[in-house]
Amino acid sequence: MDIRPLKKQKVSTDYKDSINREVLNFDFEKLCNVTLSNSNVYCCLTCGKYFQGRSISSPAYNHTLNNDHHIFINLKNQKFYIIPENQEIEPIQDIIDYLDPKYTKEDILNLPEISTDLHNKQYKVGYVGLDNISNNDYENVIIQALSHIPSIRDFYLKLSYREKLQNQISKKSPLNDRFGILIRKIWSKHLYRNHISPHELLQYISSVTKGTFSLTVQNSPKKFLIWFLNQLNSQLVKYTKSTVISDSIQGNIEITSYKTDAEPIITKSKFWVITLDLPPPPLFAGETIAEVDLSSLMKKYNGIEKSHISKDELRSYKLVHPFPPFLIVHIDRGVEKDNIKKGNPTVVQFPDIMDFSPYTDSKESLNYRLLSIIKHESITGNEIDESDIKSEWAISIRRNEEWITIKDSELKPCQRELLFLDENYIQVWERY
Repeated sequence: MDIRPLKKQKVSTDYKDSINREVLNFDFEKLCNVTLSNSNVYCCLTCGKYFQGRSISSPAYNHTLNNDHHIFINLKNQKFYIIPENQEIEPIQDIIDYLDPKYTKEDILNLPEISTDLHNKQYKVGYVGLDNISNNDYENVIIQALSHIPSIRDFYLKLSYREKLQNQISKKSPLNDRFGILIRKIWSKHLYRNHISPHELLQYISSVTKGTFSLTVQNSPKKFLIWFLNQLNSQLVKYTKSTVISDSIQGNIEITSYKTDAEPIITKSKFWVITLDLPPPPLFAGETIAEVDLSSLMKKYNGIEKSHISKDELRSYKLVHPFPPFLIVHIDRGVEKDNIKKGNPTVVQFPDIMDFSPYTDSKESLNYRLLSIIKHESITGNEIDESDIKSEWAISIRRNEEWITIKDSELKPCQRELLFLDENYIQVWERY
């Protein structure tokens, strides 16, 4: 920390002209380029690189002498400085808004639909791409799906003015803190470009899971979703009586177990996701791909149909009150299983609005409207044995009455009538 006296002043025109917003990117870990420390880090607003300290001989001080770059922002307290003069200058608001978007209650109630980027190109607020750094598209689609659940989105946007709770979460739950920052950027009207990087969040996840969920190695979106929800929820519950995660998504299920020569055993538990089973895929290339209705797959949860758990046990399932405001449905295409390279291509037909009451203990209609769909695609390589097939992931999201498909940083409109043709993998439904 530099203890030289500070004199706050307006930034000179020369220094303002040296700011290069084109190179500014605050989505990556706030680490000094020289020391790799995350303490007291500044961003050079001329080259966009991160350096530690303002004191004489610090990396930032040496950088300004060697490169004639003088204007910096402290990435923690968001104060601006001229180095080596060590002069604090007035804040530059558009850079603060880009670094750390803030929201008021009124902002959240009136989120804009359209904004413009650094080049005056329009983008749809909230519908922006996430960079695929290597193989993190399986994580990108889950982040997009959760950030478009309104109650979850609004909770993390509200943290920008609920300072006490945000400070607690920032200190004690880096996962929620980083996820919250990313959501606030996704829904920001102050972006410099129409896509952002999830690197800071995903790098942290990779470190705490010891690479289980990595930026460089593909994994299952469903496995990542379950882990992510459990971690977000368990860390949030320390600060709130109930959490926005459990209140929004978690449902209740009644499981009846039937074993040979024994009375049925009924248990109740909670779930994040309900899984639906598909008929077996075709054995040979060229065979007709099966088509099924989502309603027929949901019969698994009508409390009557029984599923084999083992040769000695059958189970039936029924969703029970209270029902979550948002229901996440996983269509099992086999991609979680070891050595499965190609997903089950069975086509699943589904309506826009569906009554889920036949699969619950509800006596009244229980209508849900489709909110988003995560889609799987098998990409064939060059090997004859298909050993180099890889999975790619995209998400289609409802925006008012239109649908937008986001595949990493690419966005394109899509037709609702054709969504069933894709390998639907995870669907998010909203009480309607």
